[in-house]
Amino acid sequence: MRFHCAILFFLIHPLLVAQEYLSNTESIHKTDKKLALDGFLNDPLWKEAKNFPFTEWQPDWGKPDSLTTLFITFDDDYLYVGLDAKDPKPDKIISRNLVRDGWYGDDYFAFQIDPNRTKKNALIFSIYPSGSRYDDAIYNDNVPLGNSPSTPAYDMLWEGETQITNQGWQAEYRIPLSNLRFEIRNGEVLGGISAHRTINYDNKLMVYPKIPQNVTGAGGKPSLKKPVLFVGLQPKKDFQITPYLLASTQNEFKLNTTTTSYEKEGFEKFNVGLDVRYGITPNLTLDLTLNTDFSQVEIDDQVVNLGRASIFFPERRKFFLQQSGLFDFDMGILSQLFYSRTIGINNGQLTPILGGAKLTGELGNWDLGFLSLQTEGTRINDNVLPTENFSVLRLRRKVFNDRSFIGFMATNRIREDYFNTAFGVDGVIDVGNENFIITSLATTVEGENSSSSGYNLIDNSRFAFQFARRKQDGWFYRGAYEFSGDFFNPGMGFLLREKHHNIYIGLNHGKFKKDREQNTFQYRRWMPLNSDLYFTTNFSDVLTWYNRSQWTGRFFNSDEISFFGQVQYEFLQDPLQFSNTIAIPQGNYFFTYIGASYSSGFQRALKIPISVEYGSFFDGENLQLSLSPEWNINEHFTLESSWQLNYLNFKNRNVSEWINVPQLRINWAYNLHLSGSVTGQYNSIQDQIFTSARLRYNFRDGHNLYVVYNQDYNSDRFQFNPELPRFNNQIVTLKYLYTFF
Repeated sequence: MRFHCAILFFLIHPLLVAQEYLSNTESIHKTDKKLALDGFLNDPLWKEAKNFPFTEWQPDWGKPDSLTTLFITFDDDYLYVGLDAKDPKPDKIISRNLVRDGWYGDDYFAFQIDPNRTKKNALIFSIYPSGSRYDDAIYNDNVPLGNSPSTPAYDMLWEGETQITNQGWQAEYRIPLSNLRFEIRNGEVLGGISAHRTINYDNKLMVYPKIPQNVTGAGGKPSLKKPVLFVGLQPKKDFQITPYLLASTQNEFKLNTTTTSYEKEGFEKFNVGLDVRYGITPNLTLDLTLNTDFSQVEIDDQVVNLGRASIFFPERRKFFLQQSGLFDFDMGILSQLFYSRTIGINNGQLTPILGGAKLTGELGNWDLGFLSLQTEGTRINDNVLPTENFSVLRLRRKVFNDRSFIGFMATNRIREDYFNTAFGVDGVIDVGNENFIITSLATTVEGENSSSSGYNLIDNSRFAFQFARRKQDGWFYRGAYEFSGDFFNPGMGFLLREKHHNIYIGLNHGKFKKDREQNTFQYRRWMPLNSDLYFTTNFSDVLTWYNRSQWTGRFFNSDEISFFGQVQYEFLQDPLQFSNTIAIPQGNYFFTYIGASYSSGFQRALKIPISVEYGSFFDGENLQLSLSPEWNINEHFTLESSWQLNYLNFKNRNVSEWINVPQLRINWAYNLHLSGSVTGQYNSIQDQIFTSARLRYNFRDGHNLYVVYNQDYNSDRFQFNPELPRFNNQIVTLKYLYTFF
């Protein structure tokens, strides 16, 4: 009996040590007043609205803040949020962004809400003094499950206005209740809120409520939001219909039938499509899509892979971003049982999606996610791709406490003469004091049909376990173990590495400081141990081992410096090819390297992050330089660039190569509605230049016109026979979409 009581206490411990402000509830009342949305807090409803004071979070945590006040009220259709952000030096307010979802170091205000106090999910509505807006969604209580716990490319339908005054700045929000999906539970609407506001020229961050500073990701954690009761609120169902029109013209060069030269082929396309979002209940949403097209999505950044791990590219497509955290299934760092980019993207190119459905939300005590999409048969270069169906089922349920769950996932990818099915169970257990157990077990089967597919439980499965303390001060740590069988292959997933045992140990020590006069660094972090060890599945060989020690210091002006050293061992069972020139023979290698980095404070108009590392690299040497300059010229123009340079030199083999991956992007905005970008990238390994131009006219949220131009260029055409064309692919796309809601 005592043993069971001890276990129960251990599991509910987070509730017993909860922040004091979580133990009582504030009430927010309905208004019958009207709002003239102009950014000035002079409407009568703000005099009656519930107001919330802020405290300082950085650098002097816990200090009362007399400059910032949050106001909240609602009516039958909208939630209203007001901000009074006084500033002793209003001429220093940083306001340089006009682009939706952009950020260039501006001051900002972010309002966060967990509408039904799930303590796991929340929505973020952020605005800058310029009136530009940013929104985001947070999942899984801001705990990464192999992937980011937020989706910054997520877009919601809402309105916001700002005004800069001689006392600071003010903001007003109007958010449709249907977007927030409130639900009446036990006769009331109980939610959770938090907010933060910055004064970036002074590197200050103020928050409501008094969120702990030392908890990793505390500012976004739904479980740490202030409980609020929305008195008299009647939820509304979400219903949106978004048709689109698309016209495009495309030119591409292909080898002729005799393989003696390249011939140009031209295509024109006119398409119509439709997305529908319907709230079956306040907490259960059905998304339907027909003839889906993502041509307006920005192209991926060029990356050169100088390691053994796969490259992870983030999802950018809105259909997959909505409720994406529900589909997170952690199988190790970045590794996922479901990776949405397996649908409709092949070799970095978008492929047509005929349509599909997605059902997400809560059903009783369960979180439910279901997705099924059918892609169109098509051809990319010389590869013929058959039509395929992609389906996912996800279930989760809270256990022990509000920040713990167990879950199940099944994925199925099927086409003619092939299927791939995966099943998995996973769990996140909060054991107190910000310590988490995150674990999963998954297995896969594939083949032409069920009778032809071979299966072995061990070889076809993957197991992952980690124990981590998610804090930022004092000692904090993470330990993990993974096993990935020889034939484990999730056809809709992403694996950073395959076929291995992995043991990871990480140990850190962090410290915050308040006094600028007495201390150089506002925060410093020392990582003495950051070690990964990979074995073959039968433990016969060590594949990889490394340990990276690092020290990082953040100044009070938010500049940051880091120094690190790494020792590494690699056993290559097969040669590792980096380029046409550089290949590493199979064998054993031990190498060491050191490095340093500097990043400019985010509030600076000119930022020049730089990192350099040098040392041995397999049987040679590697000098790596990374630069990411950014210049906010004014609110209309920003230059972003990056340049990764590697010099690989293998003296014993008399082989060397310079690898260059530069990028330059010009972002521009005429006003809050008309914006665009022009991007150029070069990849020296592929000898190709990639260009893209994008124009967007945003009439309002959900009503957009896009013009997109993409083209590649062959920079070294003449060494091939037949001679390469000037470009391989050129496409111009016009897309118009309008949302009715």
